[in-house]
Amino acid sequence: MSTRTCPFADMGMMASASQLHINLASPSSSGTPPLMTPSFQPNTPGVGAGAGSNHHNGSSYHHNKSNGEEETHDDLDLNLPISTLLKLGTQRAHVKAEHSAGAAALVQGGLGLEEYIRWLAVLWRIYDALELGLAENSSNSVLAPTYDPALLARAPALAEDISYLLTLLPPTSNAATPSSIPTTEPSTPLPPFPLPSFLLPIFTSPPGPLLAYLSHVQRLASSSSTAPRLLAHAYVRYLGDLSGGQFIGARVKKSYGLKGDQGALFYHFDFQKGSGGMEGGESRSDVKKRLAEVKDWYRRGMDEGVGEDQRLKADLVEEANLAFSYNTDLFSVIRLPSKGEKTASPETDAQVTTDNKVMPIVKSSKTRDAISQALWFLAAAGFGVVLNIYLGPFVNVWLKSHGYIN
Repeated sequence: MSTRTCPFADMGMMASASQLHINLASPSSSGTPPLMTPSFQPNTPGVGAGAGSNHHNGSSYHHNKSNGEEETHDDLDLNLPISTLLKLGTQRAHVKAEHSAGAAALVQGGLGLEEYIRWLAVLWRIYDALELGLAENSSNSVLAPTYDPALLARAPALAEDISYLLTLLPPTSNAATPSSIPTTEPSTPLPPFPLPSFLLPIFTSPPGPLLAYLSHVQRLASSSSTAPRLLAHAYVRYLGDLSGGQFIGARVKKSYGLKGDQGALFYHFDFQKGSGGMEGGESRSDVKKRLAEVKDWYRRGMDEGVGEDQRLKADLVEEANLAFSYNTDLFSVIRLPSKGEKTASPETDAQVTTDNKVMPIVKSSKTRDAISQALWFLAAAGFGVVLNIYLGPFVNVWLKSHGYIN
């Protein structure tokens, strides 16, 4: 792989927040990043007993073996760049999410609007902690090449989405934001969006998987010796947002009848704004190309920051698998709709309230197809009856005159 052109003139100085650090002339990476589909099953290079041993405190909850499977540690060539190692070293981690009901409901757009907002609040807490840690360690030589909050930061977009989507709920679902959050969790941030009663527990008594993930990220960020490991968590989250997150975003917009970017900013990056294609913005192919360029830039930035440090490479592959594991656990926070409960999925006729009007969300394509087929069948049957009544006698006379029937 060719050496990446550094987006910063001086590694000790960060570019302005509005600068997009992409070398558009550089060659594209041949690999594709993993989707954000985490797994409990890591495949980590076996390099020394001490590699990554200082980060497992409090994280054993995330290494349960399932179905009798044994954890395996594939031998990876640590001479490869970290971007390649992370792709190879987390391949097995993409399988587990296929069995996660929460992830499936999210991808299929099967969550009610209130539960989807609750999920966004969970994500806001994760991104708020991760991006605070990245900001506090932005001058770290491992993290600096990929630090571009103006392009990548998701917490502000999540806050905007939550604020907007709350306005689509019935007024009884909302309540005033408290001036403080009563919680035993230290330094719980007061979010920049309203906190109705159904969101308060995310801050006052966060579920176990969320609290474990937050604690781990905060622990990594608290020390310069462990801060480089934040790169693995940023890789899992941001590359997932730039890949599979784009598909989820499209389903979300369709499920909740969202127009434009409102309510779905989390899935859009700055260069995508106004990308309406037919409305004069970038076409879908242009957006796809730009997404690929950002991902290539990020991979090159990881390679530059990590360099040839093989111990750090091994630690980051291990940490990335742990990040996938934390994210898999996080899906269990999603409360699935009970049978018979209406959701805002494309598979239902759910409704949301907007501008004091009740508006139906997109109906199931399967339902439309079934109705269409039934109507065509009835029309054809009716047409056949009409033909038999009015033309039948004439046909019989003609057939008899030509000797076809007696």
